[in-house]
Amino acid sequence: MTFSDRTTQKFLFIAVISSLVLLSCGGGYQAGDGGGTGGGTGDGTGDVSGGDVSAGGDSTLAQIVGSGQCDKSSTISTYSASIGDVSKMSHVYPLGGMLTSHITPIDHIYVYYPQTSEDHSVAAGSYLVTSPADGIISNIEDFQQTNNYPYPDYRVVIEHSCNLYSVFIHIGVLSSGLEIGSKIKAGDTIADDSYSPGYDFSTFDGTVNLQFLNPLSYSQASSWIKYTANPFDYFPADIKALWEAKSLRVSAPFDGKIDWDMEGTAQGNWFVQDTNGYRGKGDQSANFDNHGKIAHGYWDTHLAIAPDAVDDKTFIYSIGDWEGCPCQFMTPDNVDPKTITSSDTAPRVLQMVEFENVNPDGSQWNPMKPTKGYTLKPGKSVVGLLVVQVMADGSMKVEKMPGVIKTAGVVFTDKAVIYVR
Repeated sequence: MTFSDRTTQKFLFIAVISSLVLLSCGGGYQAGDGGGTGGGTGDGTGDVSGGDVSAGGDSTLAQIVGSGQCDKSSTISTYSASIGDVSKMSHVYPLGGMLTSHITPIDHIYVYYPQTSEDHSVAAGSYLVTSPADGIISNIEDFQQTNNYPYPDYRVVIEHSCNLYSVFIHIGVLSSGLEIGSKIKAGDTIADDSYSPGYDFSTFDGTVNLQFLNPLSYSQASSWIKYTANPFDYFPADIKALWEAKSLRVSAPFDGKIDWDMEGTAQGNWFVQDTNGYRGKGDQSANFDNHGKIAHGYWDTHLAIAPDAVDDKTFIYSIGDWEGCPCQFMTPDNVDPKTITSSDTAPRVLQMVEFENVNPDGSQWNPMKPTKGYTLKPGKSVVGLLVVQVMADGSMKVEKMPGVIKTAGVVFTDKAVIYVR
């Protein structure tokens, strides 16, 4: 990935959302917001703690997300300020997106600024990032140094209490003197994001316990996932209303949802059996080949079938390795994965098609100016089949058949693979 590519990626899915599958499967692969570093901290899908957390269910939120220690005297459980001037933001992409190599629903929101800010012409001080509550800086990572980015790019973790953490990814120039251990107040500026605006934001709450069917699948990587909170709920009512207005969703929860697992059905997150759950096989360093449309990584063994983050009436089939490429599809008839159950006596043979976004009024969708409440429209060309059968033991038998179009007479072959929660 070139520096100019990475600059565009900082603004991220403004364009990628619009032609997601075309980019990842047909027209060249666009790496995610992690700068092509694989499953690490760069993209928010690796280890948010900045280290190797493998203790799983016995780890505290402070160990997983923070420095390992926390201020037990702090009782902060909500926010009292915003993370920036919401009026200056163009839109917010909610939790739960399944985008290119982010196969399972994403655990952070994306904050965007107007299209004109992409050319680095915005004056310094225009887009400030602020702390939503009193706290302590518990972690800082410098992506300009580790990923060789051509501009300041940081990941900052704020501990508000032992049970509440805020995580910012891809923010710009840090405030003077800000360092690990710095004490900050609600509303204090932590960074100036004007040069390359747009960042990721997560809220993690130790009292939250999302209901994934097999928490152990996230114990070796993504161990914080069960603590992922809906950030809008933590802001004062007046600020929450501003955030909801900026979200691309038109219905609650306006900040999205990531835990879609439903027992006995195909809906939710899946991992190839005996591949260490979310972590993958462990021998998959990220490998991008944009021209060959290949993108291998820890996500190869992932599969997610769930509602789209914005158009939650449409179901996405997010596949980690479709001919060597992470891809998202839908079915021509929008098959609801909840209707694919362990009571089915035969496998379900599903046609996979690419899709496009459509404005609510049916007009052409502009990827540089996303429209609130857009919907997904299936393409007309079938790119292959996905054959699935939910088994009585809770696993799912899956076979990918790229290039196969007709469904009649299709059965599993010896290439079928078992996925588990």
